[in-house]
Order: sequence, then C-alpha cells, then structure tokens
Amino acid sequence: MKKTSRFQVTTRIAALTLAAVALLFPAASPAPAAGLINCVPLSLTGGSGACWESVWVNGAERRMVFPQEAKEFPGAIHSARVGRFYVMAPQTDTPQGALPFRHDHTVADTNFTKLRGFLVFCSEAGITSGSCETATPSFPLARTVNGQTLKSAEAIESAANSGLVTLLDTGATFVATIIGN
Repeated sequence: MKKTSRFQVTTRIAALTLAAVALLFPAASPAPAAGLINCVPLSLTGGSGACWESVWVNGAERRMVFPQEAKEFPGAIHSARVGRFYVMAPQTDTPQGALPFRHDHTVADTNFTKLRGFLVFCSEAGITSGSCETATPSFPLARTVNGQTLKSAEAIESAANSGLVTLLDTGATFVATIIGN
C-alpha cells in the first residue's frame, strides 16, 4: 500500500476547503460595483450578497465582483470557456482573502466570467531547491518562486511548467467579473 505524505494530505484538505468556500460565493449575472462591500468582512460576519475581492491581473491589483444570487451552471462547462483562478499565499502584507486561510488571487485576464479554482502549492522540488518560498511551511501555498512574486498567471504557469509549483484543481467553478483598469 502506498504511503500518503503529509504534503499530499495537506493539499487534499486545502482543496476540499477551498472548494467548500467557493460554493459559498454565489454564481449569477454580475452585479454593479457601486455599494458593494469587500467579501472578507461579509464572510466573517456570516452575511450574504454581492461583494468584491481583490485579484492580481498581470501584476496590477483589480476588483473581482461576485453576484448575489446562486445559480447552477446548466449542462457541461467547456474548459476552453473557463479561465483559471489561482489561489496562493499573500503577495503583500495585506491578504486579498482571509477564509479559510490568508491568501491572494491571480487570473490571466478579464475576458472570462467563469473561473475554475486552482491552489498554487510549492512542489517538493521547489521547496527542496529553495526556489519556492511559502508563507507557512505546514501549509505550503506558494509566495514567491525564484524571488519573483506570483502576481501574474504567466509567472504561476511558468513555475508550474518548471516543476517548482504544483497546481491543485479544486473542482470549484464560479462566476465573477473583473472590473477597473
């Protein structure tokens, strides 16, 4: 019987936790940004409704708006029409998200409204070589790779292609809109 490593157990727990949290965020048509509150305090108080969180897009911080009503996706979702939503360790002293752990988000561009969540963990090779830095060793969300932040999808995908980070598909797909310049 194959032994499961602590790293594998941690990544599985994190994926399930993120998938459960993603289900708390509603999926419907985008709501206007005016009057929205940040999702972090809303989620901490047990409130519900439309809200926003920050997200990195090509090194710039933008707002991602979550709509108010939950709706199931009708039928199959074609992967070509779904963007990647990366969750990694905070890139600054102020995390973009707080639950279920402190984290930041990165997306490739603003053309997608359907996004699929991926956790960005330092791989064993990244940790062993010292190329990938985590915020907490017991929960190895990637903070930097080769001293570079992960504020762009290109940086994350390059690190994944090099084997320095592991992208864990959470299976969570949701609707959100990126706004701002």
